[in-house]
Amino acid sequence: MKSIYDVFEFNQVKKLIEKYAKTELGLEKIQTMEMFEDPFELKNELSHLNEIISYTFKYRNLVITNHKNILPHLAIIKKGGTCGIDFFYQVLQYLENARILKDEVIKDENYPYLLESIRNLNELESLAHRLDRTITKDLEISDNASSALREIRRSLNVEISSQSKIINSLMMKYKDYLNDERVALRNASFTLPIKSTYKHRVDGITIDESDSGLTCFIEPTEIIASNNKIARLREKEKEEINRILDELSSLVKEVVYEIIYDVETICYLDFLLSKANYAIETDSKIAKLSDKKIINLKNARHPLIDKKKIVKNSFILDKNRIMLITGPNAGGKTVALKVIGLLVIMNQCGLALPTDDEAELSFFKNIFVDMGDNQSLIDNLSTFSGHIKNIIEIVDQISEDSLVIFDELGTGTSPLDGEALGIGVITYLHKVGAFAVLTSHYDGLKTFALENNYILNASMEFDEENIAPTYRLRLGVAGKSYGLEMSKRMGLNKEILDTSYSYIEDKRKTDKEITLALLQKRLEENESIQLSLKEKEEEINKRIRNLEHEKRNLLKLQDKIKEEAESEKQKIIEEAKEEIDKIFEQFKSKEDYKMHEVITAKRNLDLLRDYEEDEEESSYVPSINDYVRADDFNVTGKVIRIKGDNVTLLTDQGLNLSVKSSGLTKIKASKKDNKPKTYTPSYKLDKKVSLECNIVGYRVEEGLREIDAYLSDAIAARYSEVRLIHGSGTGKLRSAVHEYLKKRKDIKSFRLGGLGEGGVGATVVYLK
Repeated sequence: MKSIYDVFEFNQVKKLIEKYAKTELGLEKIQTMEMFEDPFELKNELSHLNEIISYTFKYRNLVITNHKNILPHLAIIKKGGTCGIDFFYQVLQYLENARILKDEVIKDENYPYLLESIRNLNELESLAHRLDRTITKDLEISDNASSALREIRRSLNVEISSQSKIINSLMMKYKDYLNDERVALRNASFTLPIKSTYKHRVDGITIDESDSGLTCFIEPTEIIASNNKIARLREKEKEEINRILDELSSLVKEVVYEIIYDVETICYLDFLLSKANYAIETDSKIAKLSDKKIINLKNARHPLIDKKKIVKNSFILDKNRIMLITGPNAGGKTVALKVIGLLVIMNQCGLALPTDDEAELSFFKNIFVDMGDNQSLIDNLSTFSGHIKNIIEIVDQISEDSLVIFDELGTGTSPLDGEALGIGVITYLHKVGAFAVLTSHYDGLKTFALENNYILNASMEFDEENIAPTYRLRLGVAGKSYGLEMSKRMGLNKEILDTSYSYIEDKRKTDKEITLALLQKRLEENESIQLSLKEKEEEINKRIRNLEHEKRNLLKLQDKIKEEAESEKQKIIEEAKEEIDKIFEQFKSKEDYKMHEVITAKRNLDLLRDYEEDEEESSYVPSINDYVRADDFNVTGKVIRIKGDNVTLLTDQGLNLSVKSSGLTKIKASKKDNKPKTYTPSYKLDKKVSLECNIVGYRVEEGLREIDAYLSDAIAARYSEVRLIHGSGTGKLRSAVHEYLKKRKDIKSFRLGGLGEGGVGATVVYLK
């Protein structure tokens, strides 16, 4: 039997979540994700996920960089072992990430788990400083790692330089004996290409000969001595590097448990953040984990089906713990089962669910499924035998805490036997108290469900006019198979169809069947009425939401207008005060002045007073072109339209505002500037903005212009983190970019790229 994860394609859902992971350990957690066995642990997991989703919506994504899984190496360190350079570089990256998280995460007490996890991260500044001084960006041991290493490498460079001079000297000394003007490298040694006839005139060792035998490659004695010295220095360098790595290993061992906490916490946060980003992208919601026995999935959709094609359905099992779904072939019954099964699995793996409203689910200790063709060639089982084998295994294990899903219960045998088997299974499931969702074509099971109120009838809706399924689930109504209708549409012989219809009519003529048919008709009519009412209710709710949205926008606009008006008022007052002081100083500095100057000054003062004097009139009746103040909104403007008690203003900000005439006060128009201000609304970015900008090869001026435009788009798109690729080169472009970033107030911070982020050839920018 397939695993339940394979049957419901849960592994495909995990692949969708994997793309958000940034750490190896976080990715591993996604790939090995399974259902929780304890409801308390599941409740904690869902609570943690809810915090991360809420924090991401309210603030931003947590800053988590790419990390390898170093837990196996930390286990070696704990035992006193030594690790390589790459390990210590990864430790440094974790410590740097811990520092960023502690600096970046906003201290909001509404997120207790997140704050506690971040607060306990260890920056280990002393170790981080030592590692940063020791490990270079190219994953080499720095010359500054120790004074001994610095001295060894200085001597090594001197000797290599000296060797180069020796080689040049020997080339001049033996120039008449050379067969080539270049030094040849043979067996990792520098050799002189000497003509074979002169090989005895050169002191050294013959390393090789040419194929023709005309040239001997001789390593001169002077080079041998130099090579030996270089080899000794290389060995000393290696010994010193090993000593440094041993020392670093000892330092890490002293704080190994703190580092393990950082690794596990950061990778678990990455795991949670991956699930949160998937939930946000798919508009999924965390279900309520209920203590009572219930399945309540409202407007649920299958996460692997295109949003544009999916039909949402609700599944409700509470007092009725058994649901029988009937309807035509290819009508969506199996998809409905997969939605229920997959969403229950997702919930018990600690994931948000693709539902329009918050779902409510019990915790199920076991989920059993029998779906698809169970025929086995290896075990020599027929479809029916395989079906029965699964039923036997399931009924031996079920309890009231189980969810059982059967597709086409009783299939593979005669209709009578199949119906009898189905009734027996359903009766047993009811006795045990398990939740069960089943599909069937058998009329006997439909009749049984109608006669027993503990079974919830459901059917896949069918468009009888167009003879096509709608894939919409109807609760409380049994469905028909529509096999003859579809056969007729596909062109089956009329005589065959007439005979088939006659048989069905004869079959339905019993009193019981007629009564059930009438009951079914009434149920369908009731369902139609309920569906119509539900559509109207949804339309009303939609209108209410739109009105509330408009109201919120209007309140935001009102606050913005008030803020702009107050700001403009303060600006005008300040300018007026400055102008008054200026006029006063002009006259204060003069002992005598002319009359026209006094008149001019008085006119300037009168103009300034116009900003501060509002001539209020009681019982004011507005007229077109009046300049007024809307008291409720604290904005001013000109009357452009009057209709009854409603007045439309053209505000100083250039907006049309509809208000009541009773809330207006006539004032003097500003003489300084009667032109309405241009209002620039916030805009929605139409184009898709990349998460990185590449300016490699640009001149400094061109590159900065490109970055300036790109950052504006990224901020408008509400990105929190982007990458600028400038290359390493001479470092001139990188320096110019960093100087530019320091001057921008909308940049929170920036750093050079880490491993897998471009290194020194890229800069990671965090936006406000």
